[in-house]
Order: sequence, then structure tokens, then C-alpha cells
Amino acid sequence: MRSKLLVLGLVLAQLGLVSVEAQGAATYGPTEWVIGPQRKVAFITLDGHTRAKKFVGVLDTLKERGAKASFFTSGSWIAHHSKKARMVRARGHLMGNRGYTTERFTNMSDAEIRTSVTKAAEALNSVGQYPRPFLRSPDGARDLRVLRLAGSMGYRHVRWTYSPGGGTTDGVVRKTMRRLQPGFILSLDIWRKSHRRALPRIIDGLRRRGYDIRTLDKLTDAHAIRWDVTLRSGSSGSEVKWLQKRLRYLTYPSGSLNGSFGYATLQATYAFEKKHHMSRDGVVPPSQMTAMAMARRPKAPKPLSGNPKDYIDVDISRQVLFEVRNGRVKHTLPVSTGNGETYYVDGEARTARTPRGSFTVQRKIAGRRDGSLGTLYWPNYFVGGYAIHGSNSVPTYPASHGCVRIPRYVEKAFYYRTPIGLPVFVHD
Repeated sequence: MRSKLLVLGLVLAQLGLVSVEAQGAATYGPTEWVIGPQRKVAFITLDGHTRAKKFVGVLDTLKERGAKASFFTSGSWIAHHSKKARMVRARGHLMGNRGYTTERFTNMSDAEIRTSVTKAAEALNSVGQYPRPFLRSPDGARDLRVLRLAGSMGYRHVRWTYSPGGGTTDGVVRKTMRRLQPGFILSLDIWRKSHRRALPRIIDGLRRRGYDIRTLDKLTDAHAIRWDVTLRSGSSGSEVKWLQKRLRYLTYPSGSLNGSFGYATLQATYAFEKKHHMSRDGVVPPSQMTAMAMARRPKAPKPLSGNPKDYIDVDISRQVLFEVRNGRVKHTLPVSTGNGETYYVDGEARTARTPRGSFTVQRKIAGRRDGSLGTLYWPNYFVGGYAIHGSNSVPTYPASHGCVRIPRYVEKAFYYRTPIGLPVFVHD
């Protein structure tokens, strides 16, 4: 019965017969959206406000292009420009809550934030807009306290995947298109001339690339980052499952999507941290989860020689391996290479150094090989006795005698994906 009443309430709200703000609002944890569904969808948000004539010009641009956007303007602007705000509603755009003034929420007390958000909701209600659950603090300023308070009022913060900042119109368009990715939330400052002028070109560019432009109501099923959760080895639950999915999407094999932060998820997290020059601790606080949500798949490193489409790239400095297929990175693995120390074989001193340069996979052994320096699992030899192989020990730093160690949970699949003759590039 409760679900039927909720559906009825939403229908009435869409018809403008009842305010969603007046209904019992859901409460949320301290969460925010930073990216939408992993499909070719883009969300254009317009932040702040400008003079009425210029504001109408933006609405006209959207109308000419047949595009819908989401606006975050202050409640005080809405109260003084109710006709313009009603135009937003009439043309099918969405308006979220940005507070009543332009003061950052992080500078306010709890009571002041509540008052600002409530007054802004009242102003939005008066022009037929019902903003829950979409909230954006002025300048995007937020912290755990702000997000907790917002959640208690039935809101989630809406961050952005990218905001181009200042610069020329050409620069804004170019930077935006370069950052484009599925689920992209773009924030344009409506008060910037360059952003207003860039808007039609951005819309055209999105469509040329096959993106569907939607309003924020399509965000409701997208994952929102929890600001009160830190994940690490041993964690479990829905947040871990999302992390596993996200890592896999970004090319880092994370094992089964079972919601359990085990060895495979830990190694995939290490690989992400290495690739992005983060602390290699395997701990995922909210800031790192946000970075993962906003990250894009790695670009294929430039081959050291020739122009192959399929190859293996071993990055010694970052301790990662990229599997490139048809010019695109398909898998990114954590590795451990030669530690540079001296070791002895039959009384002969050698240096544990991984060879650098251009090689090919020369021979392979299916299964286990025991040698004087230890056990190699499913080795793929690329020069002499040096191989890319599975190992029980793949720390976050160089630790091998010179081979390239990979985790055992990926060794067999890697072996079968790596044919003899495949180029292997090893570099610092």
C-alpha cells in the first residue's frame, strides 16, 4: 500500500497537483553523485545565475537545440525572477536546490543550512519545481557534515564529473569534449560568457559522439558515493560490490562480483593506486572512491617500437602491466619486478634487474615450473630466463629476481590471452 501511495504522490507531483517537498521525504546517508549510469548519457547542469536577458538566452539555446538541462540557481534569484524560473519548468528542464543564498554551506551552521535549503525549496515549489533529492552547495563546497545534514533532509549532493572553469569559448568546448565519458555530469557556470557561448557547440559535440542528453532525474538509479564509508580488505556489502564492478569496468580484474573485499579486489585496488600515483595501501576512503567513479579507462601506452595493435606494456616505475588489444587497454594488472639487489646462483653474483626494451613472447609453460630461484606459475618467457608469471607474492614494490610477477588469480587467463610472438615492451 505504501508503495502505491508513493507512486500516486509522484504522479500527482508531476501533474503539479501536490508538492513532492510536502510528502514524507526519504532520508539518505551522506552521499553524492559524481557520475551517472555507465551508458552514453550526459547530464548538463547550469550553475548559478545571470541577468534575466542572458538567462533567457540560455533557455533559447536549449530550445533551439532540443536539449534539456538541469539548473542550480539560488532560491533568492528564483524569488526575484519567478517568471524566468517558470519558463525553466515550462520548457521541461529540472531545477535542483542550491540553497537560498550564494554562501557556501561549509561556512554555515547546521541551523543556517536547514533554513537556506528549506527556503530555497519553498521558492522552487512556488514556481512548480520540486527539487528533492538533488542538491548542490554553492561552489560545490561540501564536507561530511553538510552531506549528513542534506541526507537527513531528503537530499543527495550532486557533484560534477567535470567543470571547465575559465578560458575562451574554444577552450571550454575542447576541454569538455576531451573529458567526455559515459555518465558524464557537466557543470557550466551560467554567469560565464564563455560557458554560455560554448553551450550550443557542446550539445552538438555530445550528439555527434552518440550521447543522449538527460536531466538529473535519470540519476536516481546511479551509484552515489558514500562519504562515511572506507573500504579495505575484509570489508563486505553493496559498496564493495560496486567497487568491484567499477574496477572491472576500468580494466582492473577484481575477481568475483561478490561484495567481499578479498585478495583479487585488493590487488585490483593496488593496480589502480599504482596507475594513478596514489598511496599503495589498498584502502579506499571516500576520496579514492570518488576518483574511481570519475576515472576513465587507461589509454594504451605508445609502443617502444613498431606499430603493433596487440602488445604487452610493463611500466616499471608504476609497477603495472597493460594488456593492449586492437590499440586499447583490455586489462591492467599489478606487477612486481626486479628489486635491483644482488643475489647469488651457484656462487655467482647477479643483479635482480628486469630487462628493459622491446621483446616478444618466446616460449611458454602451461602450469608450474620449479627452479633454483623459486616457483613460476604459467610463465611467459620474453627474453632468456625472464618471464611474466604468476606468483604467490606480488607486493606493491619491486621484489623479484628480475621476472615480472603477476597475481595468481589472473595467471592462467593471462597465459591463454598471450600468444607466442606477442610484442612485450618493458620500460621505466
